[in-house]
Amino acid sequence: MLKVENLVVDFPNNPAGARALEGISLSLEKGEILGLVGESGSGKSLFAKSLIRLEFPAKIISGSILFNGEDLANKSQKEMRRLRGDKIFLVMQDPKTTMDPVFTMGHQFKEVVSLYGGLKGDKGRKKAKVSEKIYELLRSVGIASPKERCRQYPHEWSRGMLQRGQLVTAFSSSPELLILDEVTSALDPTVCLQILDLIIRLKKENSSGILLITHDLSVAHKVCNRVAVMQKGSIVETGTVREIFDKPVHPYTCLLVSSMFEDLNS
Repeated sequence: MLKVENLVVDFPNNPAGARALEGISLSLEKGEILGLVGESGSGKSLFAKSLIRLEFPAKIISGSILFNGEDLANKSQKEMRRLRGDKIFLVMQDPKTTMDPVFTMGHQFKEVVSLYGGLKGDKGRKKAKVSEKIYELLRSVGIASPKERCRQYPHEWSRGMLQRGQLVTAFSSSPELLILDEVTSALDPTVCLQILDLIIRLKKENSSGILLITHDLSVAHKVCNRVAVMQKGSIVETGTVREIFDKPVHPYTCLLVSSMFEDLNS
């Protein structure tokens, strides 16, 4: 479904000497969860934005991003807007920064579900269907009293609730590719486990291919089928979860895995 080959991305007048992303190659199959792991600043989020052509002010220098055989690297922003939210959905790290504080949660959910939820009918019937689908989705992830919650504003929701809301909104469009950028970052352990269980359940129900970006190897270990390790803008190792965690090869991967087990045992 997704095949990235020798992707090079850089910023204008980059004084660092090395490209921001250098020769990235990886693939993702339908129904698979691929973890992209690495320390903060390794280029994971830039890679996610480059996949959906939101890399500005950075620029794709060379390489290809094949999505169902079409090269996204050569598409215009107008063409990409038709894919974003429908075929490809990106869930960002901090849900509070992606929700508009001046609109109710219900209003913002309705915008996405109305556009991408696949609901049909006349205007009045579609409006009722959209509302009911939103309530149903929120109940499915444990958000009680969804009708009342939809009247609230983002600041009235906890971070964990906002993240669950973002995920069900993303899956409501049944995207073929879902990119999750640090969606468990800064969540407490209990909420983090709830979010991971939700990702697994929603993936089974929708058969989407998921790129899970995280600096937390224990998160990748729990939910991913395969893992790609990124260091300083390059992929240094790729393998199944068992290969990466039981028999890491690259020194950087060995260091990350060792640190994970030290944290678990501390």
